[in-house]
Amino acid sequence: MTHVNIVAQQLQAVTLDKEGNGSITLPIPAFNGELRLMTQAWSDDSFGAAERKLVVAAPLISELATPRFLASGDTASLALDLTNLTDLPQTLKVDLSSSGLVDLAGAASQSVTLAKGARTTLQIPVMAKTGFGDGEVAVQISGLNLPGEQVKPSKQQWKIGVRPPYPARTLNFDAVINSDQPWQVAAAAFTGLDAQTLSGQLTLSNRPPLNIASYISALYAYPYGCLEQTTSGLWPSLYTSHAELTAMGIKTSSDEARRAAVDTGIARLAGMQRANGSFGLWDKQSEEEFWLTPYVTDFLLRASEAGYALPDNVVDRANARLLRYLQDPAQISGGGSDNNAALQFSVQAYAGLVLARQQRAPLGALRALYEKREKARSGLALMQLGVALKLMGDGQRASLAIMQGASLTRSDKEWYGDYGSTVRDEGMMIALLAENKLQPDLQNSLLLSLSKEVNGKRWFSTQENNALYLAAHTLQRAQGGSWQAQLSGNAQPLQGDAPLNKGLGAERLLQGLAVSNPGSAPLYGRLDVTGYPLAAPLPESNVLGIKREYFTLDGKAADLSNLRSGELLVVRLTVSSKRSITDALVVDLLPAGLELENQNLADSSASLGDSADALKESMGDMQQADIRHIEFRDDRFVAALAVDTYRPATLVYLARAVTPGRYLMPPPQVESMYVPEWRATGSTPSQLHIQ
Repeated sequence: MTHVNIVAQQLQAVTLDKEGNGSITLPIPAFNGELRLMTQAWSDDSFGAAERKLVVAAPLISELATPRFLASGDTASLALDLTNLTDLPQTLKVDLSSSGLVDLAGAASQSVTLAKGARTTLQIPVMAKTGFGDGEVAVQISGLNLPGEQVKPSKQQWKIGVRPPYPARTLNFDAVINSDQPWQVAAAAFTGLDAQTLSGQLTLSNRPPLNIASYISALYAYPYGCLEQTTSGLWPSLYTSHAELTAMGIKTSSDEARRAAVDTGIARLAGMQRANGSFGLWDKQSEEEFWLTPYVTDFLLRASEAGYALPDNVVDRANARLLRYLQDPAQISGGGSDNNAALQFSVQAYAGLVLARQQRAPLGALRALYEKREKARSGLALMQLGVALKLMGDGQRASLAIMQGASLTRSDKEWYGDYGSTVRDEGMMIALLAENKLQPDLQNSLLLSLSKEVNGKRWFSTQENNALYLAAHTLQRAQGGSWQAQLSGNAQPLQGDAPLNKGLGAERLLQGLAVSNPGSAPLYGRLDVTGYPLAAPLPESNVLGIKREYFTLDGKAADLSNLRSGELLVVRLTVSSKRSITDALVVDLLPAGLELENQNLADSSASLGDSADALKESMGDMQQADIRHIEFRDDRFVAALAVDTYRPATLVYLARAVTPGRYLMPPPQVESMYVPEWRATGSTPSQLHIQ
């Protein structure tokens, strides 16, 4: 959300004269501050370098102090600082304008007189409009008097990021469309969502549909980056081009930018590889992630097959660790699993599959694992073992393992440490069978089952979204029977022999949607609509709970309706759970007037240690919490942690009131990253006022 002005220029080499002198021209942009000028000189037999600092200052310095972002509906008072560095008094005219998602809320012109060397501050009230993007405030200053010079008006622009105040919400609609009954979704179905923020993806198919566009959109939009989330978010970029994404209504950059993003992601994954070849959840210092290690290795191999360059030895080291998994289950323990034997089987099966795709899995080890199949608690693990056996030449055991996997029902009452769910398992099983051209009838039955699981489900983990994407992607390659449909607003009928994915904008959705089927066979339709709510979400709790409190440094409850700019607040979050959860993710979106004081920085301007004794107990509770990861972002505080039933977890952070204004207050949220139905939204005041 924050826009930063960076000056960095590389000039062409110049030839020096006999005295060693030369001249250069520095094109300085609109910038006030300090630059570092670095030079290098060389000849055939010598080399030298030097640097010095340069202070850049205009005769009249104008700087606008803005918040790091605004939320739609916020009002803020921006501070325009004017400093007269000339030797004369100046009478100036200041003209203001705005564009994008920010409106001026005061006078558009002001006059100001500044004495020699004087400084003044003008207050510029603004309001953030609805939307997600940028607003811009432009300032033109005229009347500057410099003797002997004709001075043109100076113009400067400042961008402010704008976001909706509350998290996005997705609505799902689906229907079986018969020839005698059109499917209709009225615009009234989107009531409660901001009309300007609506976007939709429509899927039509002659089989129960998987809306591939919505799964890709969810993966691209997910803002957090642990090992699993990074890998899952990259997978669609291997197989989906810019043209295909555009046809689905997904706004992305060019194919070159997509490939560059994959390269960056691969480098990030390599940075999470531990010394023994496995991978850690947040970095290479994190604990070993047993099931995710073959998952990441699988992705890296496919990226290599798609033409991406991999860092040296990353796959070789990972393969060595996978072989250890396959041959020695004692290497696999922990991971928060309720059933360690089931975790071992799932990790060994996936490791065997990844190695078998490279013809590097010992057949004896795969057969020995099959003899332990009673330990499996996931049909996906048995199916992965079956495909591994087939790839290594044991067709008989392969067929048995695949059919046994199809009949094994996963229990959602236990956590096996394999990041799985019924949706994830069935999606990956479909992708696995379709990719290897196995069991088309079983693919269809799994698709029917998966469609029932998906319908009506509000939240998906990144693991589930990627499994659904992989299933939809592999199924789209296989042609089915032809179908035809008539969509309201389209002059020409829609038709095809593969699923259709069509993006719909806000204007189209607000007209309502009607789809008719002129054919005799049933047609399946699904519409996923995403938008931002007009009002704060109501508090809710399922398994998890969260509470947020604000205090002053002396331990008293803070009055959020009467804060002063510069005032420090201690924010305490209390997270509770009705069951042990190892993957809780806390997200506390900030109101725009507050900025985090990052306690990870050595030069932080304030410290939690300065707070009252009454709050130090909470800081001690935080030290006792099982915190896996913390992020201090421009617009939110994020923490990943484990939560037990017997003791709530406490999180404490420091925030500073900065820009005067009135700001909407988002609620705190917590969810299990891999069982997203386990979540909570806390209560919140409606507004925060900074004077």
